[in-house]
Amino acid sequence: MKILYAATDTIAVPLLSLLGEKGLVGAVFTAPDAPGKRGKTLIPTPVKVKALELGIPVFTPEHLKKEEREIVKSLSVDTLLSFCYGKIFGPKFLALFEHTFNVHPSPLPKYRGCAPIYAAIKNLDKETAITLQEIGLGIDEGRVFASLPLPLNGEETTNTLEEKVSGLVPEFVLDTLLKIDSITPKEQKGEASYTSFINKEDGKIDWTRSAEEIHAQIRACIPWPRSYCSLGEEKLLITGVYGSAFSPFSPSIEAPGTVVGIEKGKGLKIATGKGYLYVTRVLPPAKKEMDAQSYVNGNRSIIGTVLH
Repeated sequence: MKILYAATDTIAVPLLSLLGEKGLVGAVFTAPDAPGKRGKTLIPTPVKVKALELGIPVFTPEHLKKEEREIVKSLSVDTLLSFCYGKIFGPKFLALFEHTFNVHPSPLPKYRGCAPIYAAIKNLDKETAITLQEIGLGIDEGRVFASLPLPLNGEETTNTLEEKVSGLVPEFVLDTLLKIDSITPKEQKGEASYTSFINKEDGKIDWTRSAEEIHAQIRACIPWPRSYCSLGEEKLLITGVYGSAFSPFSPSIEAPGTVVGIEKGKGLKIATGKGYLYVTRVLPPAKKEMDAQSYVNGNRSIIGTVLH
């Protein structure tokens, strides 16, 4: 087996490292270099950086058309493996390979699409999964070779769950590939659901919702787009919450959004539509991110304020 590894993001780097060290990767397809924050210097993808470190040939196609198919034909690869690549593979491209695989961090057919980790956290799921599937013509519709259940504790952020998935994927995928000839892929069963691209508006907090829902939203929006609310005319980012969304929340009596006080070890106590939420970290306008106690120390007037 010689793999064309198609991937882009940081989450896919450990799998590349393991497969590359095993000599299983013949080439890498990844996204083109993109402008940095200031827009002047082009930044390579994390996968490209790692592939070059490993001495693996790297290609950064804008599209997957005839020219790219000719490149694949020139490579000594027989297997396509994708993980957070960001492009759709057409039938002509897929026909170039003996085997095709896609790593998807969800219990398919649940959460097909681009944001399965965000969706699992935001929807208060108590379990998700890592799935190795065949690449189908539809989005994440291919048959399943293996799935690794992953319990959730209600404290994960998108960032920490991505790190966990990233660490578990390499051994899971390698173990499955080594015995792939003895595995019969199975059709996906159950009702399919799809995730879409996340935007900044997904971070807007509605304090009339329950504490557990807001807790999940804030965690799902870390590190991006980060949850926010209005403090008067200013925008306040909420970047940390206390405890687990699966623990009981004390009933609230104040108007939703009311900052009731500050509790040591827990943070800002805020009333929601159902229960009190404790905020541990904030990012005020034009300032650095800080813990809730530090924020209150410099802004005592926040107590009693109603956030919107």
